[in-house]
Amino acid sequence: MIRSDDMVRVFEAWSETEFLAARLALEAHDIPFRVEGEFAPISWGPTAAAKILRVPSSRHDEARQVLRDLLRGS
Repeated sequence: MIRSDDMVRVFEAWSETEFLAARLALEAHDIPFRVEGEFAPISWGPTAAAKILRVPSSRHDEARQVLRDLLRGS
């Protein structure tokens, strides 16, 4: 099990679509992750809450590259 303090933020998803795409990309590369937060109701406004994806600090660079490639459409 990975300790909480060994997990670092790698992505903030502001929509379910962003979250699912990032999650699937990390899963496809066997990068373990933890989800924090919940999406707020739309009535709270566009920046009310996000889901945060955290990965082990030892895989942070790899996870960032995977998500960068995803955002570029590679």
